[in-house]
Amino acid sequence: MKSFTAVLHCKVRDTEKLYHLGQRVHIGLSSNPDLFVNPNPDLDKLQAELSKMKDCLNAKDGSKQKYQAITDQTVVLCALLKDYIVYVNKIARGDRTIILLSGFDYNDEPAIREIPARALIKRIEDGSTPCSFKVYADRVNGANRYKVETATSIDGPWTSVLDYASLRKLEVRDQTRGLLIYIRIRGGNSLGWGPPSEPASFMPR
Repeated sequence: MKSFTAVLHCKVRDTEKLYHLGQRVHIGLSSNPDLFVNPNPDLDKLQAELSKMKDCLNAKDGSKQKYQAITDQTVVLCALLKDYIVYVNKIARGDRTIILLSGFDYNDEPAIREIPARALIKRIEDGSTPCSFKVYADRVNGANRYKVETATSIDGPWTSVLDYASLRKLEVRDQTRGLLIYIRIRGGNSLGWGPPSEPASFMPR
């Protein structure tokens, strides 16, 4: 029988993921008081540090001072969650179900828990054939596929053009020459499609 271990799949730099993991752990432990009788550290401490992290994220303005505050709070929250990992593993004793009830993932790949974040288009260029375009975009957290949508008005209606498995293949062909179009993309996973990027305009040639 395989013995599972609660783990922290998030890297310390994944600030928002760490914050959401902390929320899941707080909900998981507090929702199962008969199983997790005396969480160590106390859940009030976790709630307090989560509140500090939320304040830091809301105050983010691009300044070095605010960035440092977020970094410092991320380290504190990560250390706290590692303490909870020790506690949960003592309770679970290798039981995957108990680990998942705590809000943590176990030592396999983490399950997808939410739709991807908002996509961001970097630029749009002419494609490899006439009347085509290629979209360059940043990788979207939580996405394993991408969708390009087009419209002739910035207000829509939007038409889904193609569904891609890779950012390197976001090329759309057979567009109308000289017609200004608006383009946006979405990241998707098994739970659905994330919010669209801000529209960008392009005129195929």
